[in-house]
Amino acid sequence: MINSDFELIKLNRNFDKANSVLDDILDGKCPSMNLLDSLYGVKKSRAIHSLIKEFLVSGNFFNRIKRRTDINAPAEITLARREIENDHNYQKIHSAILLNKLPDLKLLETFYGEYSTYVKNIITLYAQKNLRRKCEISAASHLNRVGACVFQLKMNDTGKYDYSSTAVLHDSIEDLLTLTNLKSGEGIDADVYNKFIEEYIPADLQQAVKILTNHYDLLISYIREKLLDEDKALTRKNILAELESIEIHKPAELIVYVQKMIELLAEADVEEHDFEGIKWECYRNLYLEGIAHTTLLNDDHRIYEIKGVDLSDNSHGKGSLSVDARIRNIKKNLMWGIKGYAMQSTWKPFNDHIQEIVQDTLESAQYIILSDLLKPDSSMDFMMSTLLKIEKLENVFFVN
Repeated sequence: MINSDFELIKLNRNFDKANSVLDDILDGKCPSMNLLDSLYGVKKSRAIHSLIKEFLVSGNFFNRIKRRTDINAPAEITLARREIENDHNYQKIHSAILLNKLPDLKLLETFYGEYSTYVKNIITLYAQKNLRRKCEISAASHLNRVGACVFQLKMNDTGKYDYSSTAVLHDSIEDLLTLTNLKSGEGIDADVYNKFIEEYIPADLQQAVKILTNHYDLLISYIREKLLDEDKALTRKNILAELESIEIHKPAELIVYVQKMIELLAEADVEEHDFEGIKWECYRNLYLEGIAHTTLLNDDHRIYEIKGVDLSDNSHGKGSLSVDARIRNIKKNLMWGIKGYAMQSTWKPFNDHIQEIVQDTLESAQYIILSDLLKPDSSMDFMMSTLLKIEKLENVFFVN
């Protein structure tokens, strides 16, 4: 496995000391004074020692089984992403996207074959809407990285481009579709959804792209805007009321997602005002579970793998995200891996990709913590921040 952030931080001269501090804390014990002296200096180490000791009194880290570093984890996805960047056709396509221009159709055909016209139309919409990532570059750059990486991983059968094209279109419905053209208060216009898919997604890829589309997030985004327009709070009660209102009108294919959300949110263990918590419950219990279920039903692991490549790309570009968003991204990657292992597949390429992403998840979590431990200033503050982040990432650091 090659996690570039983790490899870079290992070059820090104090890496081994900081890593030993992390290991001790995960073992539920306070690092020695000698170790803290050498990392933070004698004038600060005692105060930091007391802070850690007080925090560990809770016993949250006692008798836990640490997730082991997998030194044999493959690096196929990471290497494919790096290799494709050396491809001149990819470079020309990606340069055009980054400059908010349209790539040449012939170049797109290298990676997306007969679906290239659809891909170009989608890239055109991204450019027209000027959709951007958190780092301010074109949002279509993520689509092309994922699509080209899937191509480089040779997921397509010989002479076909279906999986790389599914990958490049995977976010298009969520990013580009507004669920209604109706006046405020008139609800969802199901025809908008159907027309968009018919116009912009190739017929033989529509089912796969729909599986990869987070319809729950699409619905929550619509409800969020509606509630804000009506000056209503983003509470579970209000979200449920909106979902029930949508259900009455039975909006075509969307009704199945609406009903699943109603059932989940009626019983979910989430605070009334925790909007992000509501989104997270839908993500892990409905969206990702739905992809896993369909994978088993269709006996086709490629769609689940594409989701893994998507998550891996998001992790690779997580530097511009807030700490909470980075932690959420790490949790998504781990959850993908755990659900993947639960499928008990005997197909080695699939299991290799799971093994790679789980190890990358661990190293991403370690990087966040070690970055704090290695800060030369405000050491007590960063130590407290470290301890709180470890709690948030306990499912990554521990297997029980």
